Amino acid sequence: MIINSDTLTQYVGAAIGVHATAVAVVNLTPTPKDNDKLGQYTALFVKIYRAIEILAGIFTPLVKK
Repeated sequence: MIINSDTLTQYVGAAIGVHATAVAVVNLTPTPKDNDKLGQYTALFVKIYRAIEILAGIFTPLVKK
């Protein structure tokens, strides 16, 4: 699988969309009980987002060369 600028843009867009959705869901739930349950899913999204950021940091210097 070759990552070019088009696919990288799509991956970054998907990551931003997932992050924005998670933030919206957490902010729209007013009760602590709901926030606790959604916090588990948000933590998963944060881990996925961090992994994407790490991969982007690895691939970005390679692309620039």
